[in-house]
Amino acid sequence: MIQSYGAAADASRDWGVTMLLSVGPVTQCCPCRPVFAVNVARGKKILHTPFEEPVTVRMGKGVERGGMKKDGQRTQQDALGAGYLEDAVRRADPDRALCARFLPASVRPDVEVLLTFHTELTRALAPARSAAIAGPMAGLIRLQWWRDVLEGARTPDHELAPPLLLALERGVLCRETLLRILAAREAELDPQPDVNVWRKMMLDGAGGLQRAIGEALGVRDEGVLVRLEACGAAYGAGAMLRHWPRLRQSGRYLFPGDEAGLRQEGEAFLSACDAASLSTSGRLAALPAVLAERDLKRGSTQAGLRRGLGDRLAVMRAGWKATRAFQRSGAADS
Repeated sequence: MIQSYGAAADASRDWGVTMLLSVGPVTQCCPCRPVFAVNVARGKKILHTPFEEPVTVRMGKGVERGGMKKDGQRTQQDALGAGYLEDAVRRADPDRALCARFLPASVRPDVEVLLTFHTELTRALAPARSAAIAGPMAGLIRLQWWRDVLEGARTPDHELAPPLLLALERGVLCRETLLRILAAREAELDPQPDVNVWRKMMLDGAGGLQRAIGEALGVRDEGVLVRLEACGAAYGAGAMLRHWPRLRQSGRYLFPGDEAGLRQEGEAFLSACDAASLSTSGRLAALPAVLAERDLKRGSTQAGLRRGLGDRLAVMRAGWKATRAFQRSGAADS
C-alpha cells in the first residue's frame, strides 16, 4: 500500500516540523505524525505520537458516543470547546495553527474545526492492522463515511460532524471546497505517476484547505481564492522538499520526479500565489506562503528537524502586518 505524508510535533509540543502537502496522513512508519484515538465513552480524547506517551484531554463529564450527556443534552461545547480544538490543532498541525492565530476571533473557531476535520481525513490514510489484506480499501471506506456526512446521506454521529455541518449551514465554509479536499485524500490512496495529476492533488488538498480558510474570512473573489489554492500547494511542496531525503526512504508517495523538479513546481505555485499583492483578507489567509518561500529556498538541509525560531518569527511578523492591514481596511476589499 502506498503511504503518504505526516506532520511532526516538536519537543515543546507547541511548534514542530509540518510534513507534506496538506499535512499528510498518519502512517505507522512515520515517526512524527500525531494520531488521534477517540474514547468518547470515557469522556477522553487521547493524542498519540510514536515518540511520547499518550496525552489525555478530558472532554467533560458524562460524555457518551456522539457527544451526548447521559441526560440527552448535547455537549459539543464541553467536548470541543474550552480550547480543546486549538490545542489539538497546535499539536497535530503546528504550522497552520500558528498562522490561524492571526485570524479574527470571529472565524478562528470555525477554522479550528476545519483543520481538525482535515486531520480526521488524513487519519483515514493510515494503514489499518489489516492493511496488507485490505490495501487502500479501509482508507477509502473511512473517507466515504465523511463524504456521506457532507452530502447529508449519513447521520453525523461523530463529535466533529455537527460543528462542521453548522459552519456549512452558516455559510462560513463551502461544501464543494471540503469535497475537493476529501477527493485529494482519496487520490493519495490511488497515486498516479503523472505530474499533472499530482498538481491537481496538491491544489485540491493543501490548496483547497487554504481556499477554505479564505472563504471563512469572507473572500468571494474567485481570482483571490485560486491564488490561495496556489499558496496551499506551495506550502505543501515546500514541506515535502524540506524532508525529501527521509521521505524517499519511507516508500511513501512523493512528487513523481526528482528534488529539483519538486522545487521548480513549488516555486511555480508560490509565484502563482503572489501573496504580497493579495487583498488584505487574502494576505491574512496566505500566511503559509511565508513558510513555503523559506522551505523552497533552503531545500532539504533541515530534513527531520523541527522548525527554528526564524521560521516562527517570520510568520509572526507577516501575521502581525496582515492583521493590522485587515483591521484598518475592515475587510472591505475581500
